[in-house]
Amino acid sequence: MEELTRKDIKKHIISNIIYLLIVLGLTALAFYLTVGHNVHKIFDTLSNANPWYIVAIVAIVFACILARSIAIFALTRIFDKKYFFHRAIAIDQIGSLYRMVTPAGLGSHVMETYTYHKQGIRVSNALSILAMYSIVYQVVLIIYGVITISVKADLANQIGYLNINGFYIPLWALIAVGFAFNVITIGFILLLSYWEPFYKFIRGPIYGLCSKLHLVKDLEASRNRLDESKVNFRNNLKTLLKHVPTLLVTALMFFVYITLSYSVPYLVGLSLNNASPYANFWDSVLLSNFHQMVTCIIPIPGSSGISELFFYSLFYPSNGPQFYSSDEIARASLLLWRSLVFIIPLIISCIFTLIYRPRKRVSENDHQEDQKA
Repeated sequence: MEELTRKDIKKHIISNIIYLLIVLGLTALAFYLTVGHNVHKIFDTLSNANPWYIVAIVAIVFACILARSIAIFALTRIFDKKYFFHRAIAIDQIGSLYRMVTPAGLGSHVMETYTYHKQGIRVSNALSILAMYSIVYQVVLIIYGVITISVKADLANQIGYLNINGFYIPLWALIAVGFAFNVITIGFILLLSYWEPFYKFIRGPIYGLCSKLHLVKDLEASRNRLDESKVNFRNNLKTLLKHVPTLLVTALMFFVYITLSYSVPYLVGLSLNNASPYANFWDSVLLSNFHQMVTCIIPIPGSSGISELFFYSLFYPSNGPQFYSSDEIARASLLLWRSLVFIIPLIISCIFTLIYRPRKRVSENDHQEDQKA
């Protein structure tokens, strides 16, 4: 891990700085396009925002950090009974930063694993924790998606399509692809781990074809990594199911986190005196879930530009029920929502990542493993 630290981590950090600049650039461009020619009206709307709702939203941002950190803390305690809660907050914040600035959040696991290592958690245990975290979160997202599609199918039918800069895209098509993406993310791994014919098909013909197309450099090494991933996933799932209280706490924290974060568009509307009859707490939660389904399929760092575009089109559609009562409120809500749920958390996680210096401590399990060795 120390060799990886010197060679790969530095490259990883440099690439993520580039991604961060891309994210900030795309977000600034999206804000500029959002304001358009209505700059005075939008900023007048923002200047009249109720500050107490803004305070409530900021409190929600910190509550979301707390909920995710509790999930990390609960899972880590499986391997280290003396793990401290503030270390879980560090893992969450460092992971959040790299999820927000890398395409599809793929850069977060490297830095989270590295931070765990610096905290004294074995790399193998860190990878197991992060795998279990991803499994539970993905399952909760799927459950939320099923609820959303079941409850808000009529609203999706009423909206019909999204008008995105003159392009008319059926909303149901986007929802179907986004929901399928969430299901496939966990479903593919489950099939690979527990359905032997599917596993053999992927390992044999598919990997062989990828090798011939030069998509896989070392065929045997890639197949060995696949074998290892299969075993690790089954072991991680088995560990998770052995610790039912931890599983329930983790799932509950994700439900709390998702519900709170998805409620922000509603509170933003309240702060701006939104008078739309279609605006309520649960519509905000469920429409936000539609938003997540759409943006998750586009691997742009932080979904910058795309997130703003779909938010405006979904919450203020050109046809169907409009969550916000006017164009100015919709655009002002977009600016406020994105600033509070993305820009501010990004700044917080950046500061935390820069100042956090973990003290390495050997866990109880590591002592036991060292004694056995």
